[in-house]
Amino acid sequence: MQTDNSTQLLSLLNNVTIIGNAKGDWQLPPTGVTFIFNGTKSLSQPDSKNSALINISNGPFAGSQCPFVVSAPFTDNELQALTRQLIEIAESLEKELNCWPSTGLVTTVLMANVADQLDVKRMSLLPSLKRELTMATDVHLPCMVHNWLGERRIALGLPNNKLNWPELILAQPDAFQELDNNAELNKGQYIDQCPFILLKQLREQTVSKLNQDKKQRETNLMLLNYLATSPIESWIHRSTQEKLLECELMFFNQTPEQTSSYWYLVDNQASQYLDGIRHRLAYCQQVTATEQLML
Repeated sequence: MQTDNSTQLLSLLNNVTIIGNAKGDWQLPPTGVTFIFNGTKSLSQPDSKNSALINISNGPFAGSQCPFVVSAPFTDNELQALTRQLIEIAESLEKELNCWPSTGLVTTVLMANVADQLDVKRMSLLPSLKRELTMATDVHLPCMVHNWLGERRIALGLPNNKLNWPELILAQPDAFQELDNNAELNKGQYIDQCPFILLKQLREQTVSKLNQDKKQRETNLMLLNYLATSPIESWIHRSTQEKLLECELMFFNQTPEQTSSYWYLVDNQASQYLDGIRHRLAYCQQVTATEQLML
């Protein structure tokens, strides 16, 4: 941190913990800096001069026009410097993601460049896109506004020599865990086709067309079910960085109140299959990132 009075902050940044907003209890570490978001509640509060708690809120959440509102036991100069660096990182990431990044990713990228040791907890960068079956079509999931697959791509490229982030690493998805009674039928119908081509077909459908063509909607739901349960090998063997980047654009809408979303993002039934599909895409990203590290 390039501030005049940053001695305390720099000393605490030797060890940094970032706590995401996923489910699960957590304890505040006794030393170093802990970042939380939008006032996440903890099981304990700082009880030592060797630890500090920093809360970063999204501007709209905090009622501010500034992208980030930072609350921490530091000087105004330190807080202003931290806020400026968060904004700079976010603006840089926005160009890579084609949308505004999540506060969790922004903080992690910044701290990966600053901290000596960085622990990230309760954050997988892959929140569920599964909608409640009774949700109105004009209601969107808050997490839908971020490009989570793109965020994972960036996170997987961070230096891992000082980064401890177990939840970022995904297990290989299992094939054909039936989501409904059509799973067996889908296996034979689509098994030899490229999943990326099938995804493109789904993307090209529109809400208005599907509302008029109920048979096509049912066919698409069956295809989604197949893709969400298909063998990961069929994805990996046909995966390329170009295809993965194209797929990132299929699963978010930064301005759902102003622009139309892909039909499956706002269709309650279709959304039940999206997590399985994104798991496969994210795993392909992970394989790609691992291969690049080995080159």
